[in-house]
Amino acid sequence: MFSLQDVLDMAAKIERNGEKVYRQALARTDDPDLAEMLAWMADEEARHAAHFEDQRHRLMGEEDNILLEELGRLMLQNIVGDRGFSLEDVDFNQIAEVNELLQVMIDFEQDTLEFYRLFQSLVGNESERRELSRIIADEEAHIRKLLTCRDKNLACHKR
Repeated sequence: MFSLQDVLDMAAKIERNGEKVYRQALARTDDPDLAEMLAWMADEEARHAAHFEDQRHRLMGEEDNILLEELGRLMLQNIVGDRGFSLEDVDFNQIAEVNELLQVMIDFEQDTLEFYRLFQSLVGNESERRELSRIIADEEAHIRKLLTCRDKNLACHKR
């Protein structure tokens, strides 16, 4: 079984990977709309990573077996590595419209959400499972916000 601490470690890593990709893309774009969206998303990813890291530190010391904790962490790191999930294959230089960028962000957030859902069933402690459920709810709200932005932007372009 994995602990919530293990999942929080990988969640923070995923968010930092996403932040890094968004900031790299930001450095390569001249489009002000894309730059604004990339900066916003990078800041959001940094905020999420800090949140997960804070939670991880809060839970430190509650594990009974340090060896099992480390083994779980290494397994998760091998699964995630330095990947940014769907962001790896994105050529941000080819994104010409904000709607395309919003869809990329939505896809990334959905991949991240699936990661959290995958490990939810593997978390052994009930209170940790509830905490992960709250994290999942936060990610779902983030996706809804991005969908709303995308839909509003689409409506503006149809007029």
